[in-house]
Amino acid sequence: MPYVGCMMGAAFQRLTIQLEAALKRDGVNITSAEYMILRALYSHDGLQQCEIVDMVGKDKSSICRSVATLAKKGLVRTEPVSYKCTRAWLTDKARDIQPKILKIAAERHQALLELAPLSDIEAFERVLRAILS
Repeated sequence: MPYVGCMMGAAFQRLTIQLEAALKRDGVNITSAEYMILRALYSHDGLQQCEIVDMVGKDKSSICRSVATLAKKGLVRTEPVSYKCTRAWLTDKARDIQPKILKIAAERHQALLELAPLSDIEAFERVLRAILS
């Protein structure tokens, strides 16, 4: 049991690789970090970067870089809220790829559900929530 943290890290890496492969397969030119930001914005368009940080669980500098890259790709537009904070909105281009992204999300979710009985997955989710709280 002493390697559970390492195993969780390795599992996260594997899931990230699988997600990026699925995105590439479906012609969606974004990274897994950009994917997480778009998913947050699909739920709540017009978030401030600090709000995205809280939702996604990544550090502020990573979110700032990823939002800037999404803006360069034409998937979000940004506007400064203050000298410390920027707000991001989805563009029409981002909305056009939303069905592909949601399809990939559903596929990845289904793949996870097929790994173990639902009761085991629910127990694992409780453990993760306890770690993250």
